[in-house]
Amino acid sequence: MWQAGRVQQDPLISAQRLASLGDHAGALRLARELEAGYAADGDDGATLLVWVRLCMARWLAVQQEPDRPAALAELDAAEQVWRSAAVQGSEMVHVLGAELMSLRSFVLRQLGLAAESLAAGEQALALFTELEQTAPEVLSAVGQVPLLLNRGAALGDLGRTAESLAPLAQALDVLRTAAPRSHPEIEIELLVLRGTSLTLLGRFAEAEAAETEAIDLARTQTGRAARHLLATALTNHATTLTRMRRLDEALAEVGAAMAVLRDVDGEPATAAQRRRWAMPLSTEAEVLLAQGRRADAARSARQAEPILREYAERAPALVAGSLANVCLLIGDAEDDPAYAAEAYERLNALNDLYPGRYEYWWRRAGELVARLRDS
Repeated sequence: MWQAGRVQQDPLISAQRLASLGDHAGALRLARELEAGYAADGDDGATLLVWVRLCMARWLAVQQEPDRPAALAELDAAEQVWRSAAVQGSEMVHVLGAELMSLRSFVLRQLGLAAESLAAGEQALALFTELEQTAPEVLSAVGQVPLLLNRGAALGDLGRTAESLAPLAQALDVLRTAAPRSHPEIEIELLVLRGTSLTLLGRFAEAEAAETEAIDLARTQTGRAARHLLATALTNHATTLTRMRRLDEALAEVGAAMAVLRDVDGEPATAAQRRRWAMPLSTEAEVLLAQGRRADAARSARQAEPILREYAERAPALVAGSLANVCLLIGDAEDDPAYAAEAYERLNALNDLYPGRYEYWWRRAGELVARLRDS
């Protein structure tokens, strides 16, 4: 977000270099040594202690096996120090606060806590706006982009789908104007999020355009994160195509998403790798069910179910909708009243919490329950 070299010292630079090479464990080991030292310095080390904890939270959240609860705990510890008199009276208070709230917004969103994510993001944007007025030299050209991305994503997760489009469009505009093609992974994610919102709004042609652009850009990238984003973009495109009843194309896209995952990760062995298969499998089940291939649809949905139930134990709010959807697909494919009832119960609660976000699936679940009851 800003020129962080003002507060970095050599050991932290070394840790950041390790993180940039993908050695997050090594980076965290170095950072924990620094954390202990700055904590022992009391007020004299308070500002640097906040910065180190922010780095640790970021690495915990994005490492190959992300630990978002640990990242959130690190952010809580950072915020406690940030609110101390020593930091509040420093020149870095707004800079550190903006990064703190931005990271908090990201981590909370990854845990499925959309309302809390939105609130933290609003605080980050307010601090960023203040910095634009008082110290613009400490901000990077694209520093506002992650804040806008998190805001758009959180609004979408809360069912405020139409509202989500403006911050996503603004973020894309800033990114393409200030630093064209310099942050392709962020651009891909913004396009994917935009496509999701447009599909939920029934604006399928616009959604397909955004998703196709995301897919084309992702295919030019070779990094692991970009390849995972390609799988997500292909899966989301398959959902849009399914809504448009272009089912053969949708099945091809979800198959392409699975091929990308196999190419990047091989057969899923870790928890994070298994979780990446949940959405392609459930999307495949949706397409197959729409084609009338009920046994095949049930097979795919039942492969996704244990992945989602396992993930729900760690981040229940994040996967609530996906788990409800898989229950619906199994209930529909197998005419199973128990799965249908579970899906309806879950979706009814979600529809009350986030009007508009889950209405399509909620209506389908209600229709399924009624069909099975009357059969």
